[in-house]
Amino acid sequence: MEKQRLTRPSLKVTRYTDQPGAIRFTFEVWNPFAGAYQSVDSVEDGLTRMAELARLIVRMWLRRHPKQTLLTDAPDADPASQDRWAEFRVNATAFRSYDTRYDGQIAWARATGMVQAAATTFAHVGYVRPVPTRP
Repeated sequence: MEKQRLTRPSLKVTRYTDQPGAIRFTFEVWNPFAGAYQSVDSVEDGLTRMAELARLIVRMWLRRHPKQTLLTDAPDADPASQDRWAEFRVNATAFRSYDTRYDGQIAWARATGMVQAAATTFAHVGYVRPVPTRP
């Protein structure tokens, strides 16, 4: 029997300072079904999309779906990249775990949970999530 391999969606945040005094962030989700990073408008959209993908992968994993072998994991990070970026992924199994990496540490490192993984990622690039306003 062939061992099932993990494929993991991730959320990548990149910080750009291409104009003096201006900081811009982009958000991308690694989609193991498409084998590509896909842009999302916000961290919240990224977290939602990542959770959706993880749920689909868990269902495939539990049912031993034959097409799960076609899913791909995020590529290795480019150590020569000049961009400031950080990323965290969810290990989509019945018991979820999380990993982080960033431009200064391109190997994945285990996080204690989603809150810590997200906090580590956001802190590395200097992203502060907006506080929701009440009507």
